[in-house]
Amino acid sequence: MMSDPYYQDEWVTLYHGDCLEVAGILPKVAAVISDPPFFMPTQQYAGRSGWQRTWGDASVLGWWWKTVVDAIAPKLDDSGHFLVFCDDEAYAVFYPVLYSRFTNLNCVVWDKQKPGMGATWRHSHELIIDARWSSSYWSATGAPVDVLRHPSTPSSDRVHPVEKPVSLLSELVAFVVPPGGIVLDPFAGGASTLVAAKQLGRKAIGIEIEESYCEAAAKRLAQGVLFGEAVANG
Repeated sequence: MMSDPYYQDEWVTLYHGDCLEVAGILPKVAAVISDPPFFMPTQQYAGRSGWQRTWGDASVLGWWWKTVVDAIAPKLDDSGHFLVFCDDEAYAVFYPVLYSRFTNLNCVVWDKQKPGMGATWRHSHELIIDARWSSSYWSATGAPVDVLRHPSTPSSDRVHPVEKPVSLLSELVAFVVPPGGIVLDPFAGGASTLVAAKQLGRKAIGIEIEESYCEAAAKRLAQGVLFGEAVANG
């Protein structure tokens, strides 16, 4: 059953299913941190010359994203943050939906520290929208700068095609999730957010629709460093 965890330990619960369907059984959480699919799905002009792009091309992504936020945002407590990865095109679609729900939005840049793919300008970064309220928590140890520099995970080391480095997720989790808080990743993928939370001694809930990634994530979490070991090792 979808309500039964695919994987569970002292720190992490992972569900196999659609986040829109699993959302109903979730508790309140301190933060949502996720990397959803954010490519533009509709390009009607692409196969024919002379056709101008229109904002309607983004309508499929915009409708889907609003549906996700409507289901997931109510699970945040009053001190919560909603952090979402996106690129330069998806940012314009994701931002208005979050703007209508939250009082403060910040744009954070993940500097991958090496060039990626792209034409004219090769991509070496991704964007992160941090949506929050005036009552939202952040770490008392001080605010980090809004450019986070972490090398991307080498392709040969990934269990998911767009896997994010645990070091990056650890910085985000440590800043927005208080001790004792729960972080939710509704698009868990290779489980980097869940691993980071576990290493920091934070509870985490993940949802992943693709069973092969659930299997890889479960193996990764079962072999992961426990919170006590992470503290002992500095």
